[in-house]
Amino acid sequence: MSRYHRVQRTKNRRTIVVKKTKKPLLVDRATFVVAIVEPLVTIPQVLTIFVNKSAVGVSLATWLGYELLTLVWLWYAIVHKDRIILLYQGLFFLFQTGVIIGGLMYGAKW
Repeated sequence: MSRYHRVQRTKNRRTIVVKKTKKPLLVDRATFVVAIVEPLVTIPQVLTIFVNKSAVGVSLATWLGYELLTLVWLWYAIVHKDRIILLYQGLFFLFQTGVIIGGLMYGAKW
């Protein structure tokens, strides 16, 4: 048997050692909390638009820019299977859409 085949046979017999997973770090927990809380900061903007029925001072170009950038982050999160980014940007996407719809309904400036 050639050396190449012996090496291949030993590679196939090796077992994979799985390391124990560590507990989530404080930064991981904090990131999860922030991923939920930070998009909620947009709610007052949405409420102001729909309660007052006025989008004065809202720039649709800015919010559409945020929306497009959020789509890139969502794509990244889906490709890399990152739940925190998916949650974070998914919530932002919903609230930003609310601002854009309210802006279109109540005359925001471009």
